[in-house]
Amino acid sequence: MESRTHVAHYAATMARELCRMCRKVELDDLAYLLEVAAAEATKVKQRNGSAPDAVQLSA
Repeated sequence: MESRTHVAHYAATMARELCRMCRKVELDDLAYLLEVAAAEATKVKQRNGSAPDAVQLSA
């Protein structure tokens, strides 16, 4: 089981890295969407217990 904070941190990190790569090759629309995703994940990371901390990840 992963914590909500850990998942949000990972998602924000990956989205920012993908955004950087997209900007580099001028995929600006995709980069913008990734920026929004990173911002949303950062908001989740910063909440103070407004939602349950644990989530179950499954493939």
